[in-house]
Amino acid sequence: MADFKFSCSHCKQSLEAEDDMRGQMIFCPTCNGQMQVPSLAPATPTAPHPLSMHAGTPQQPGTEMIFCPKCGVRNRENNFKCIRCGFVLHAPTQPQYVVSDDSTMGGLIPYKNAQALWAYYLGVFSLIPCVGIPLGIAALILGIRGLKYGNLHPEARGKGHAWTGIILGGLCAVGYTLLIAIPMMMAAFD
Repeated sequence: MADFKFSCSHCKQSLEAEDDMRGQMIFCPTCNGQMQVPSLAPATPTAPHPLSMHAGTPQQPGTEMIFCPKCGVRNRENNFKCIRCGFVLHAPTQPQYVVSDDSTMGGLIPYKNAQALWAYYLGVFSLIPCVGIPLGIAALILGIRGLKYGNLHPEARGKGHAWTGIILGGLCAVGYTLLIAIPMMMAAFD
């Protein structure tokens, strides 16, 4: 098939397309503006070139064709978007985010999540009977806040410490409260 040359109606970039694309809606590979391929051929013959991200370069022999998974139109393999519907044929790669640990103990002790760390220690110390109820309640509250902070800031870590504070603090607060309340209730009924 014969190819022809035309300009983008938005950015005036010189583009080329095959004759069978005349009248179709396309997206300019330079400015992503939507336009219709002209139906009348220009007077000057041009070298063959597909609509692609490399406008103005000659077509290499044996260029592969792919089909748009959305609308089924045939596109050059190196097109970024479908020439008809604009579907992204080759999604750009997403940058990799690397969370670096700036200390050797950062994975073991969550220095950046103080609430989770406090919940852990208060949960452990709530095992002591005379201070179990207030420390257990504090461990439970700080553990929940430490979990929320850990979810918002994954680099801070400390979810294990927060869960330890929640479980130990909650069990000790409830257990010691029942340990005090049950004998008092039994004495009241006697």
